[in-house]
Amino acid sequence: MQSVLSLFRLGIDGILLNPLAYRDQRDSPDGLRRGFVLVVMIGLIVGSATLIGDFGEYVAQPSTAAITKTIYDGLRAMPWYAQVTTVNPQFPVQFDQIFAQVTQIVQMVSGGGIIGSLVGVITTPLIMVVSWLFFGTAGHLMARTLGGRATFNQTLACTALASSVNLLSIVQVVPFAQVSGTLLLGLVTSYVAIRVAHELPPWRTFWATMLGPVILALILIALACVMLVLALGALGSALPGGSL
Repeated sequence: MQSVLSLFRLGIDGILLNPLAYRDQRDSPDGLRRGFVLVVMIGLIVGSATLIGDFGEYVAQPSTAAITKTIYDGLRAMPWYAQVTTVNPQFPVQFDQIFAQVTQIVQMVSGGGIIGSLVGVITTPLIMVVSWLFFGTAGHLMARTLGGRATFNQTLACTALASSVNLLSIVQVVPFAQVSGTLLLGLVTSYVAIRVAHELPPWRTFWATMLGPVILALILIALACVMLVLALGALGSALPGGSL
């Protein structure tokens, strides 16, 4: 088993698009196992960094209850609130119900604070492994369809190295710090991984690389449409007349 330092260096080579590192992953009989350990290690590092950063944010920022109360009081103080209440005396009760539902959704999306960050130390590696397997499998199937020659293990070994781009998320150890551009860089590293593994021409490699993201985008769009329809239905039933 390689040391953590050597795996970290391997991950840096992946981010820097070092073709020798990708070829070594492809040709090494230990490439798949090394790739799995690398993905899990990056997940643990990023999850721990996020926990530290979120703790710093928790200490520095106002409490969630205080922020929620400020927004609630501000909305109730607006002229439109009094106007709607005059027309519909039941509106204050309906408003409180809608506000409570929206607050719960925002809290769930925000990750659940420190508790969510603690859970994230475990779930982040799992999510990264699932993501690696999903995109690696999609890329492999498309690459083989387009004439690629790599085995499934070789594709996963190389795409594990491509997932090293997630190391950039370590900056989240600093409170309120965010990293941008990882999506684009991740596509670039995946492109290099698939091209080196399957030795495909540029355009075939491009389409093999984009299959996974396109499938994921379609799934997310479908889920967003369903959630929008449900939210509009709930809002419509709460408004006067029972519809938008």
